[in-house]
Amino acid sequence: MRHHLKILAIVLACGFLLGASALAQSGRKQKKAETQPPPQGVNQPETRTVAEPEVAPEKPKEKEKGPEILVSTAMTDFEIPSFYADAAREGCTNEFRRELKVIGLNQERNQHRSDAMKAAKDNETYVVWIELTYNRMGGGAMNGLDIRYTIFEPKTARIAGSGYGYPTQPYGMPVPPLGASRDQVYVDWAGRDIAQQVIKKLNLRSRP
Repeated sequence: MRHHLKILAIVLACGFLLGASALAQSGRKQKKAETQPPPQGVNQPETRTVAEPEVAPEKPKEKEKGPEILVSTAMTDFEIPSFYADAAREGCTNEFRRELKVIGLNQERNQHRSDAMKAAKDNETYVVWIELTYNRMGGGAMNGLDIRYTIFEPKTARIAGSGYGYPTQPYGMPVPPLGASRDQVYVDWAGRDIAQQVIKKLNLRSRP
């Protein structure tokens, strides 16, 4: 009888211990499962970032053009061949084009002084008006031919400068051959000299 009581007491004690252990386990807080990184190759909409809109690259600024210049020549006297005026105008224009890459250039022939002034006012352009005259008392490289120029300002047509062109040999150009064409080459050089004087007077090299 005592032996049975001992076994019963042992069973009850074990049951009590097991119950207490279960209660203790249920009272503990469960740890949150650690978040694992999503497997590669599987779309995760909730973690997908919205792409920022692409910003178009800024366009490079165009280089500003310089002032407009009109090179015009007056009608020549009967003593001077008309193609001399063309040679002076072309030489002046070509020198402007060679020295100033972004300048607006135009030409006009057989203009009176009043026409040149009107062109400066109406077109808002510098006008380089070239006049060829014959000096019977003169001599020199062009046999008495004088090439005078006048610069008219835009809008106002005020005189911004004046002077004479001289047949100065441009850098890199050969000496012209003897003959009838020699004077024409000198006229071209005088026109180029006028362009160089105008560039200096108007300070065009420092402008855009």
